[in-house]
Amino acid sequence: MGKLEELLTNFTSVEKTRIGVVCANDDVSIRAVFNEKLQAFLEPILIGDEAKISAILAKNGYSAEIVAAETEEECAALGVALVREQKLDFLMKGHIQTRTFLKAIVDREKGIADNLLSHVALNEIPAYHKLLLTTDGGMVTAPTKAEKKQLIQHAIEVMTKIGVDKPKVGLLAAAEKVNPKIASSVEAEAIMTEIQQESPERCWIDGPISLDLALSRGIAKIKQYHSPVAGDADILVGPDITTMNVLGKSLTVLANAKMAGLIMGAEVPIVMASRGSTEAEKVYSIVVAMYCSRRG
Repeated sequence: MGKLEELLTNFTSVEKTRIGVVCANDDVSIRAVFNEKLQAFLEPILIGDEAKISAILAKNGYSAEIVAAETEEECAALGVALVREQKLDFLMKGHIQTRTFLKAIVDREKGIADNLLSHVALNEIPAYHKLLLTTDGGMVTAPTKAEKKQLIQHAIEVMTKIGVDKPKVGLLAAAEKVNPKIASSVEAEAIMTEIQQESPERCWIDGPISLDLALSRGIAKIKQYHSPVAGDADILVGPDITTMNVLGKSLTVLANAKMAGLIMGAEVPIVMASRGSTEAEKVYSIVVAMYCSRRG
């Protein structure tokens, strides 16, 4: 699958997917939720300032259930509570501070995240032959070895949900050879070995591997590098947040890539696009969340 639009075209579900938009008094978020390509599959629950949300709905000719809340903290708490009550299939961040939104999600008593939260970005890149998932450029700053294995688990879950049965995982490094002076390259080899031993059926995995080898069959051929992952990676896992944040922004800014982003690791997927995200980016992120939370 090479285009995010194909996810929209191919999506099917017996039941509508219930999305909770936290602080939904945001015109772009509401338009994304009511995108004509999503309406048949999505049931929006809009949490926030009732008067402002009603005005946006009326202006656009939409109608939806509104859960009234005044402050950002109250909006976030209500969204999380509705997930715990199994009344929502996933959450979306609206016009709310990220810190406030996440605080409710990770709350030890009332939250919905017992495990590591990670950010996955599904990228449609004109120069690449299929969708590419990159992680983690948004949440985990300096993942430990154990945390990297969780990042891989979350990434595989997303790719499996969108129809990639045995994804190919590349553990990124500056080169494909282990360098004792670069801890992340040593760690990449250890992670590869462990996953190959523990669950070889879940994915193909190679690490350390350089970006060019992971994405270019031509370069792999020139370097005589043989691996199921070489030139055909589905998932790229980086050594730290800086590497993957720079890679992600390079893809969108310089390579004209389209991106869908999700937070994984909570009880439900979480769409947390930035306030500056386009409507299209939010639509694609919603679609990926729909795949990851599909009930029927």
